[in-house]
Amino acid sequence: MADVTPHQSFEYRVVPAPRKGEKARGVRSGEARFALAMSRLFNRMGEQGWEYVRADTLPAEERVGLTGSEVRYHALLVFRRSLAPAVPQVVQPVIEAKPKPPLLLNAPLPEWQGFEEQEMQEAEVIDILAARARPKHAAE
Repeated sequence: MADVTPHQSFEYRVVPAPRKGEKARGVRSGEARFALAMSRLFNRMGEQGWEYVRADTLPAEERVGLTGSEVRYHALLVFRRSLAPAVPQVVQPVIEAKPKPPLLLNAPLPEWQGFEEQEMQEAEVIDILAARARPKHAAE
């Protein structure tokens, strides 16, 4: 059986995390400046339709000097945005239920015939109905 559900596809963008904060009026501490730099980056990416996914610190081997290399770690931010629209919403047609016509009784139901006008106790009604339900040969 084939999978009929369309899969949503994303494209990803990985950007380096800011290394230092940004200066702004009223922002004094290093922590606040770094938070400001992160906020501005997230807002710029959000304006372009990118959604923040996660932050990772990953190793990368880099050249040092002419012949050497060393492993350095980089803080990276991962963003994604949708390539294809999400699963399309299937609009079901609204089917209005036709109201059922009222049930009209021309005569009382057979088990109630005979006591329309009488006042009886519930036990008496049950006994009468039970007697009517028994086969005739069992009552003899």
